[in-house]
Amino acid sequence: MNEPMNEIIPGLYLGDIFAARNPSYLRDHGVTHILTIARGSLGLLSSTLESTDTEIPFDHRQIELDDLPDEKLLEQLENGISFIDSALSENFDEGKECKVLVHCLQGMSRSTSFVIAYLVWKNRITVGNALEIVQEKRKKARPNSGFYRQLLEWETRCKKDKDS
Repeated sequence: MNEPMNEIIPGLYLGDIFAARNPSYLRDHGVTHILTIARGSLGLLSSTLESTDTEIPFDHRQIELDDLPDEKLLEQLENGISFIDSALSENFDEGKECKVLVHCLQGMSRSTSFVIAYLVWKNRITVGNALEIVQEKRKKARPNSGFYRQLLEWETRCKKDKDS
């Protein structure tokens, strides 16, 4: 059975729209931040993104991107990585228990690409290694061909930053 989301590394989940539309499921897993990689609202329920009297709202960011090989993924990576890293850093800096869901429609290409890019940037590993880590937890994770090429370029940029 396919899970709506899978924990890739501690605190970082990769998932689909079904996970993002279910606030109680997210809260049960401790998710505090949601990064949506898609155009439009995808029908996210206002209850997912707004607070009630007893619940703290999720911190949400959306990056408008279609799952097409010619989409400019590379231009959006820093924005998404900054959101993920800021949330996960709060765990250490402020003693919070922040968890991030990165999702698109199916949790297969767009969101996978951002999780891979984060792992490459944070751990200075190759795209191939990052993809293996992700696929070990989420079998259907597979960036489209254009995103994969752009991730290889991202890897090169990260290596240059490390060397300088």
